[in-house]
Amino acid sequence: MSNEWLALQRTGEWAGLHDDQLEAYLSQTHPVLKQALNARKEQGIGFGDLESELFKFLNEAVLSADPVVQFLRDENIDEEIIHYFETGTVPIRDAFREHSVVNYGLDEIVDFIMLLKLLKRYKELTKVDSVRPLEKLHSLVYLVNHRLSQEDASHSIEDTMGFGMLWKTGYRYTFEKRSDYTWSESLQRDLDRLFAWKILDRDIIDTPKPEWDLTYQVSLGEAAELFLNRFETRLDTFDSVLLKEWKRKQNSVLEDLADSSKTGVSDYLRSIDRFDVSKQDEVVLNGRPKRFESQKTINKITINA
Repeated sequence: MSNEWLALQRTGEWAGLHDDQLEAYLSQTHPVLKQALNARKEQGIGFGDLESELFKFLNEAVLSADPVVQFLRDENIDEEIIHYFETGTVPIRDAFREHSVVNYGLDEIVDFIMLLKLLKRYKELTKVDSVRPLEKLHSLVYLVNHRLSQEDASHSIEDTMGFGMLWKTGYRYTFEKRSDYTWSESLQRDLDRLFAWKILDRDIIDTPKPEWDLTYQVSLGEAAELFLNRFETRLDTFDSVLLKEWKRKQNSVLEDLADSSKTGVSDYLRSIDRFDVSKQDEVVLNGRPKRFESQKTINKITINA
């Protein structure tokens, strides 16, 4: 169900939201969407292939919800735009058309590629196609950055901003504590993009375990290999030492925990002091402070979304 998540981003962009404003908008709308989807699921109602039915549902059940409208008003969005949300008449189809091409720089692409490498290596180690449940994937990505943050300080920049000394790079995602797992809104947004492009697949788990909060699984999609073939060579423009260390730490996390259940991963997280003492929704690790620089001036990479 990737289109509804992508639609939220498109409508936010259509409303003129950017950067922190857009991130706050998505944080506000995601819970509303989740609740509306659960209610629809309980009624046994699906969307089929009718895009118009999906857009109608989003307008009526999500975009016109009081918390969403109030957020836009608090952000001083133009009243004409707010009126579209309030009346459930946001032109979602036009929003998709206007923002159907997204430009990404190499700095963003490297995270996509490393996510694909993580899933590919996970499959090789476990002989299982999917990471399940979703929160296990978030926790594994967090642990890659956590291990990079533990590198000897002599190899790190001075940690004056709470970034955890990710000098040897790592994902740009910031993670919060959610009961017994970690969660990153920015990672989830990237996953939603990859779902929409068929680079990753997301499927509902038919028989979830009671301790799973998010009952769907993530696997490589039909376009994953094509994406890797197209963009992986561009990583040669980056500092290879940094990428090798990142890959080494990522593989070590998978070798230790890929076969672990969600409970096993949660137990490991609780052995980390910062996670253990943190409160619910408190940041446990920020993303990388270093932006990759290519050796040449590189144009943005255009991806049809």
